[in-house]
Amino acid sequence: MRRFGGTTAVVTGAGRGIGLAVAVRLACRGATVYGLDLDVRGLADVRLPAEGVKPLAAVKCDCTRMDSIERGLSAIDGPIHVLVNCAGINPNPAAVPDTEPQRWDAILDANLGSVFRVSHAVIPRMSDGGAIVHIASILGLTGVRSCSAYTASKAAIIGLTRSMARDHAPAIRVNCVCPGAIDTDMFEDYVARAADPGAERKRIQEEIPLARLGRPEDVAGAVVFLVSHDASWITGTTLVVDGGDTA
Repeated sequence: MRRFGGTTAVVTGAGRGIGLAVAVRLACRGATVYGLDLDVRGLADVRLPAEGVKPLAAVKCDCTRMDSIERGLSAIDGPIHVLVNCAGINPNPAAVPDTEPQRWDAILDANLGSVFRVSHAVIPRMSDGGAIVHIASILGLTGVRSCSAYTASKAAIIGLTRSMARDHAPAIRVNCVCPGAIDTDMFEDYVARAADPGAERKRIQEEIPLARLGRPEDVAGAVVFLVSHDASWITGTTLVVDGGDTA
């Protein structure tokens, strides 16, 4: 169903994982999609259905730097209708005493700072009726051991969503999606740090009521709903996509 014809969408962190799945889903629904990422090889490798689907526009961009963001957006003619902030990192998660200050700053800047900077640049370019979705995490709702910087950044994104929703209504809707354990490279990197990665992966999966890890496409479906007309009376909300993990 091509419900996004005539829509211009910007997706950050679009080179892999959730961001890539969101970019593909929007393109297959008819949107013109600009995927921003430092590594755009994943976007270049995507094969979309040929008939009536515009190829993804891969834009190499450092979403922690305003000059890089502005250069990336300069390729877009006309208004932007959809922004999805997916860019994020979680290197070497640790408790506060074990987190070097420079690593704390880097994680907060990549996860939270990128949302601020890209939103700051895109909102003046958005048309009335636009929609923004930030990707946070269930860790921003529940907390977790030994993951202080990532958890703090995702909790802050949830709060920022609520503030932005009030600031920009009624012209622009702003919502947030909190994924649970999604089978991505980032999740695999996280599990690989465990003493027994196989056992850790099994433990996480067994604690999910729907009995499987999430897929990037599961999150993409929620995002596409929130930016669609079907969600035209939804703003400032946090949609949890976790297979029941936080139930």
